Amino acid sequence: MEEILIDGLCYTLDAENLTAKLICSNDINSNEWKMNIPAQVQYEQKTYKVTSIGHSAFANCESLTSITIPDSVNEIESGAWRSFPSLKSIIVDPGNPTYDSRDNCQAIIETAFNKLIAGCVNTVIPDSVTSIGSSAFLGCKSLTSITIPDGVTSIGPSAFLGCESLTS
Repeated sequence: MEEILIDGLCYTLDAENLTAKLICSNDINSNEWKMNIPAQVQYEQKTYKVTSIGHSAFANCESLTSITIPDSVNEIESGAWRSFPSLKSIIVDPGNPTYDSRDNCQAIIETAFNKLIAGCVNTVIPDSVTSIGSSAFLGCKSLTSITIPDGVTSIGPSAFLGCESLTS
């Protein structure tokens, strides 16, 4: 697999399947960084569908305020999100068959399992969520309060690790 850099995002390319995996990003250290992950990337006259986001792809992106996941992404590895003190908005394209951000919840939910896998300071956990995944809010330093619905039966390891302002 070949690694490339396009518009500040690193990908590994699978030339056989014409797919791309987002593996890292460069925090541009601006006051506000809104990331719209592309559904596809072009490289050497070929189009690669962005289908996955790798572990630690957005680790320590201090200025990231908003992220949008396209409908093409069908895999998000654990730990893709961590240490997002400025993240306020998470949106999943409504056409995504694997993930959603139902009820404008500002989170990524694994649809088939009703599992919240990534949240931010503005997340409102929908009543339909039954579990919170490992590291879901890892490093969300600005999170002060979160309401966990009665239907949540499990919370993964390190789900709230580094949430130093969380008081309720």
